[in-house]
Amino acid sequence: MNIFFMKTARDIMSSRIITMELDVTPIEIAKIMNKNNVGSIIITKDQKPFGIITEHDIISKIVAQNKLPSETKTMDVLTAPLVVVSPLTPVDEIAEKMMLKKIRRIVVMDKDQAVGIVTVTDFVKNLHSMLTDSENYDRDLYQGIIEDWEHWTS
Repeated sequence: MNIFFMKTARDIMSSRIITMELDVTPIEIAKIMNKNNVGSIIITKDQKPFGIITEHDIISKIVAQNKLPSETKTMDVLTAPLVVVSPLTPVDEIAEKMMLKKIRRIVVMDKDQAVGIVTVTDFVKNLHSMLTDSENYDRDLYQGIIEDWEHWTS
């Protein structure tokens, strides 16, 4: 693969991330997610990225278990530790990591700061340019991402 055309996390990530401290409630998190039309919030502890809460976490850990959101702690809902990559991580490595860990989002960290997030949707949005920029792209890897995306969005 020609390294000069290799896409990295920086090329496909969304730099619009929202963070909230661990002491907020799942209700507050859900309201911020809804207001900002995002599917996840990065949870910080002492102002450092600690975990993530997704729409799926709220549904599966609160709603589906018939728990009262007002009596549920954020710590019981979030996923930690974060699965992270650097801004220079090649997209092939990101895709493989996401598939192996069975996750839909991966946080992009530069030193101790969250600088972005890569989602399955980001792969779909950028798929054409990733394929045309590389002569030797991993067709099976991207086919797996597309199949997972179709499963998650259906």
